[in-house]
Amino acid sequence: MKHPKRLLGLSVVGALVLFLVAAILMFWIRATASNLKEVSAFDLAQGLSSFGIGQRCPCSETADPNVTTYPSFKSDKPIYGSASFAGSAYQADSGLRFCFALDESGGTGQGYDRLYFDSNRDLDLTNDPACKRLKDPPDGATLDGLPARQQVCFEYADVPLPFGSEGAHPLEVMPRLYLAAGGCGHVAFVTTRARRGQVTIAGKKFTVLLGHNYGVTGWFDQPWTALHLMPERGSGASWWGGDRLMATHKIGDTFYRFAATPAGDKLTVRSYDGPLGTLEVGAGGRSLETMAIEGSLQSEDTAVPIGDVLSSGLQYAVRTSRLPVGDYHPSFVRLDYGSLRIGLSNNYHADGQPRAAVNRPPVYGIRIRTDKPFVFDFSNPPEVMFALPGKECRIKRGEELMVKAVLIDPVLDFMIRELHHQSESGESTSLDPSVVIARADGTTVAEGVLPFG
Repeated sequence: MKHPKRLLGLSVVGALVLFLVAAILMFWIRATASNLKEVSAFDLAQGLSSFGIGQRCPCSETADPNVTTYPSFKSDKPIYGSASFAGSAYQADSGLRFCFALDESGGTGQGYDRLYFDSNRDLDLTNDPACKRLKDPPDGATLDGLPARQQVCFEYADVPLPFGSEGAHPLEVMPRLYLAAGGCGHVAFVTTRARRGQVTIAGKKFTVLLGHNYGVTGWFDQPWTALHLMPERGSGASWWGGDRLMATHKIGDTFYRFAATPAGDKLTVRSYDGPLGTLEVGAGGRSLETMAIEGSLQSEDTAVPIGDVLSSGLQYAVRTSRLPVGDYHPSFVRLDYGSLRIGLSNNYHADGQPRAAVNRPPVYGIRIRTDKPFVFDFSNPPEVMFALPGKECRIKRGEELMVKAVLIDPVLDFMIRELHHQSESGESTSLDPSVVIARADGTTVAEGVLPFG
């Protein structure tokens, strides 16, 4: 006769083993990791990844007063600049600032061929080795098809940036000077290495490209690192923000989030199992039959697509969309609203300051919750914001006044980017407003079409 206590013990152990196996399988389903190989960013520069663009930093003919010591220049017209790396997209003056200067070793007018880069950030450009002109830059390192007075690729430089918990590690960049027909132009810093691999999500295979394109956001684990998720057929995510590591992708009926190691050698994919809420388009009391929305929203830590996403990465418009709970603003959204097609985005201007919204906190007014749908119905009265001129702007008689105005929702802080009328035959007509600027006595000073956005 078998001992009942022993049988009970064996059954408990068996149940525990089964539970552990199920837990491991569930974790494996929810979180998978793929190894990525290092590749030259220039090998990818001609594709959709745009890894050859680099972070563009404007140049000036005025020396930086914060720099304590510059080298003895051969040129009478050296040019100066600075770059901030690994900063926040929503916080001004964030990140690590590096100063640089360019010289003409052959003398004035002979072409800029020396770059002094303050890699140790001590504001002394004499104790850093000069980067010379690259005699044979790799394919994909230069910008083709753009007229330039001078375009120069320089020797690679090391930028020390935070590397996880290990302190700062040097990230290799290639500086590239671009001088247009007029003005000082800019220096772009292109990271030289990227990562490439394969990943399978929900039974679908994707090619993964991880690196930097328009900004040096730090090492490969930072939220704004470029992540291109390309299916076997199609070019990948077509929605704004879908090319970032922080993006939440919808594959099938499931949302997925991503993380990478600082070195970028491993990519982890996890299914999102948090709460969902509903975004819907409403008429706002208007008599409308056609209403649909597509695009993406941005929160503080992720970007999400609105509506359904095809296996190719393309979207199609929907009336309602289930989204992860959170507070968002529009990245870029397009709506069919009756006979109107409306394009809108977050408002990246400040009053009197074009493209200066980074100087004020972003408004995440689209609040997705589980208990109540967020209705996009244009119920807030719009306002005109003048990005130029500022309220306190004063000019003298005869001076030119630049006017830049945008139409905004003052509550949700989004900006109308485009407005078109859709006829029954499918023809689209732009509704950019005609603006007249007049004196107090009614005399017209200027008039013309003022494009949206």
